[in-house]
Amino acid sequence: MDRNVKTIAFRVDVAPHIGTGHLQRCLTLATQLKESFVKSIFFVRQYDGNLLSIIDDNDFEYSVIGSSVNKSFSDRHSEWLGVSQQEDAEDFLKSASTFKIDLLVIDHYSIDSVWEGYIKNKLSIPIVVIDDLANRVHLSDILIDQNYWPNIDVRYNGLLPEHAQKLLGPKYALLKPMYEEMRQSNIGHNERVELDSILVNFGGVGSFSLWQTVIPALLQCFKYNFHIITGKLPAEHYAILHDLVEEVPHIKMQETTDKMPELMNTSIYCLGACGSTVWERFCLGLNSALIDIAENQKELVEYLDEQEMIDYLGSLKKITTNTIVNFITNLQLESESYIIRRNRIQSLVDGLGSKRIASHIIKTIH
Repeated sequence: MDRNVKTIAFRVDVAPHIGTGHLQRCLTLATQLKESFVKSIFFVRQYDGNLLSIIDDNDFEYSVIGSSVNKSFSDRHSEWLGVSQQEDAEDFLKSASTFKIDLLVIDHYSIDSVWEGYIKNKLSIPIVVIDDLANRVHLSDILIDQNYWPNIDVRYNGLLPEHAQKLLGPKYALLKPMYEEMRQSNIGHNERVELDSILVNFGGVGSFSLWQTVIPALLQCFKYNFHIITGKLPAEHYAILHDLVEEVPHIKMQETTDKMPELMNTSIYCLGACGSTVWERFCLGLNSALIDIAENQKELVEYLDEQEMIDYLGSLKKITTNTIVNFITNLQLESESYIIRRNRIQSLVDGLGSKRIASHIIKTIH
């Protein structure tokens, strides 16, 4: 390999209890960096529900640093590694020892200054942290938080070294280039209201219990067509859901898709979760109703609702089939308020965040 080629390590995991969002935004950044001839290697832990094929599908190299000893996980982020931070850091170092790494990107709710300090004592490389919890100390040189918070400027006060660069807000949203391209040729509101399909997706890993609540509601709503992307599910669970909609003409269902930007751009509305896909929808001006499916999503979804940027359906634990039926029945998508909202959310995310972050990283390693 050319000695001038820089190599970046990503420490990120993908699993049913973690979801796919952390990995997807790292893959987006790695793809952007590839344009500047930067090599990326993913260092991951093995969990049940193997989702590592996502990395293969994106043509990146990965190294499994170990397996989780846990088989079930709570909502406590600190336990999501399934091992201690020191053990995980030691496993990373062993796996990374055969590579010359110029910079490390960490996107993991279980990792903080304990892990980062251990690595900094062994490797003299810059560390970039992608986070949105702001609930623990980091030893990073760059901190990225792409979310829209009321206190974004002070959110990480006291949690970072004084020299750390902070890249904050949706201008740094890690979106694939396709979203910015589609935004440039985006259909106008008048064309969008003539569409009749609502996109329904709550993340890359499906929740069978949530779909058992949502699908019966959609079966009762004939005002719109629905395009469901369930996310990864055990085969037997997907088969049960598929049987529910197989003979229903106004509902189409897939487990996964590589056409999400196109689906967003040709839908009139979306039912979704408050994950990283929020910024993809905003970039394309797609209005949505959101459910918070994890405790860490609640603060953001409530703030977006307060700012009248989304419709809030409630939390995963409280949502009912009747709630969804009543909401869809009363939707008035041709109203002036949705036209105004579309313009507001689109002005917040321009789709250039990945390029901005890549530029900062390239300056750091050259």
